[in-house]
Amino acid sequence: MNRADQRLVKRLAWVLVIKLVLLYGLWWGFVRDQRVTVDAAGMAAQALVPGFETVKGENK
Repeated sequence: MNRADQRLVKRLAWVLVIKLVLLYGLWWGFVRDQRVTVDAAGMAAQALVPGFETVKGENK
């Protein structure tokens, strides 16, 4: 690699590091303390929601 390519790689690496730090900071500030409780009855209610019913013998 020539000198310009090395500078580009170094700059891209810094941009990625800064983005990761910012994403981690946003997660730590806003999402870290959020919790979702899931119980069996609530999950069953979501999973067993009646969907579209098909009629036998009817082709569209």
